[in-house]
Amino acid sequence: MGSSSVLLYGFKIALSEAGGEELGRDFGKNSAEDSAFEVVYSGTRVTAADNGEGRVSFSLDTPYEYTGGNLLIDLSYSNIEGSMYVWSWNSNGYRFLTASGANSTEGIVSPLVPVMVIIGE
Repeated sequence: MGSSSVLLYGFKIALSEAGGEELGRDFGKNSAEDSAFEVVYSGTRVTAADNGEGRVSFSLDTPYEYTGGNLLIDLSYSNIEGSMYVWSWNSNGYRFLTASGANSTEGIVSPLVPVMVIIGE
């Protein structure tokens, strides 16, 4: 996995309903028409650390009502100290969008998606 932890500044996780099956380069056009991103976790200085099983876990600050369908997950930060490698899978479609900077409005789409496990109640 590389390093076992990184320090993220201005870190947030936001969720929204997706507007389609694949992502486009314009961040603002990927949400469903009646859906807006809801910030469910944020911190000014957050340590993301491996739990010993190759997983990084966050307990959400705010509950999110998932109603089914495709979910957009926005992980963002303003600065980072360190680096951590994650597993990915090939989605056979453009389902991952990455930006070149914290204030980017467009990004690069890819079929290689980081592996994420989302557990709800």
